[in-house]
Amino acid sequence: MSQPIPTKFLDMLPLPVIVVEFTEETLNHTFIFLNNKFNSIIGWSLKEIPDKDHWWQKVYPDVQYQKVVESLWELSMESLDSDNDSFVSMTVNIKTKHNGVKRFNVCTELKNVLIDGYYVVTFEEVNESQDN
Repeated sequence: MSQPIPTKFLDMLPLPVIVVEFTEETLNHTFIFLNNKFNSIIGWSLKEIPDKDHWWQKVYPDVQYQKVVESLWELSMESLDSDNDSFVSMTVNIKTKHNGVKRFNVCTELKNVLIDGYYVVTFEEVNESQDN
């Protein structure tokens, strides 16, 4: 049995967060929780993005860009040292619900260390001034 999701703690975080249920039966993992920052910055609801497949379609509506992001993500995952690396990270453009496209550094934990049976994805907005 999985431990409860610490929703109050996750809602206190200054970054958008998604909690995703890990299952080996499918790559289309279910989204379980979106914190308050996710709702205010990215805007999609669990009803709109209940799983990874819906996520890809909503935030990467350009099919070509979606393929690029997916390929880069797979390459990042394959390049990891599973003994030493505990997360994968990359910077991408994400279509938000109300604020157009924004750039985020997206980090995903790999070893389900925070919540057993789930993994956490965080989104740190990248501002133009950070790129210089």
